[in-house]
Amino acid sequence: MKLGKRHFEIATKWIPSLMVYTGAASLTVVYFTDWKVIARYIPFYGSKFKD
Repeated sequence: MKLGKRHFEIATKWIPSLMVYTGAASLTVVYFTDWKVIARYIPFYGSKFKD
């Protein structure tokens, strides 16, 4: 199966959605695992880690 110009154009239209879903999945992992290194920089939620 050959990939042509049309396939590339279709794939580029999916990039914004892919970025949003990747970002949401990453934040979900940080939230549920309570990963301090990243979670302390999330506004409001990060105040949970103040000493």
